[in-house]
Amino acid sequence: MLLLLVARFGLLECRAENARPPALAPPAPVESSSPRTVAPQPAPVGSSSPLRGSEATVSSSVHVALGTPRDGDPSDEFFIDQRAFVLSYSPEKRVPNWVAWQLDRGHLGHIGRQREFRPDLALPARFYRVKDSDYVRSGYDRGHLCPSADRQDSTQSNARTFLFTNIAPQLHELNSGPWEQLESWTRRRAKRGDVLYVVAGGVFSAPFSTIGNGVAVPVAHFKIIVVLKPGQGARDVNERTEVLAALMPNQRGVGERAWTEYLTSVDAIERASGYDFLSAVPERVQRVIEARTARP
Repeated sequence: MLLLLVARFGLLECRAENARPPALAPPAPVESSSPRTVAPQPAPVGSSSPLRGSEATVSSSVHVALGTPRDGDPSDEFFIDQRAFVLSYSPEKRVPNWVAWQLDRGHLGHIGRQREFRPDLALPARFYRVKDSDYVRSGYDRGHLCPSADRQDSTQSNARTFLFTNIAPQLHELNSGPWEQLESWTRRRAKRGDVLYVVAGGVFSAPFSTIGNGVAVPVAHFKIIVVLKPGQGARDVNERTEVLAALMPNQRGVGERAWTEYLTSVDAIERASGYDFLSAVPERVQRVIEARTARP
């Protein structure tokens, strides 16, 4: 069972002193509305082959220069290149599997938040397109994976962060607490001149809980950050490269701890999510940087 894997192999492998996250539990019921629990459903009718978007375009994007995340089952992935970021969307769960983006000083302009959450028309018509009403009275925030504040260089880029293919249910205390603290840390590093490669997504139970019209609620959210210098790429990543990985429970009480207490290893997130990350990095380097729990 996924939750047991997270507890046994993921969070408990945090080796930084006093940085051991609590074991994950299923999302606690919220007072305004309790998520429904549903078994995984097959791909939409009419989809006789694995769901595909512009996978080739996504894999060649600068946002996944360190490797396109992949798992062992491509049947529930629809790839989208939003220019401002790239993502793999799950038509079954109706949330992103992951979102990846490059972040540097040039992305941190002065464009204000566009604030218009809206369905993503890049999805085929045969897919359900999540809308605002799916979150109303659900007890969950519309949680950005690629943050609005990471894309303030243009109105168009900022507006794209409000597409529901970049959104997943988050408890408010997570969204406004440790998750936001980690987002702020990445922007501070970008302002200092670093170039960050970021991938974020959710971890789900089986069966998974839902809100609205079948929108899956993650039991936890993860984020992996690789810090490089301008002009560097996958071949420049070495055993000393700064790599941070965080796995944050989407449950009550998460806001009582600082974001640094949820630091873990890339290996632990791979086991929890089923995805392989940083595949473009030399394998001997991967073995080192993915096994350790780094601290800022």
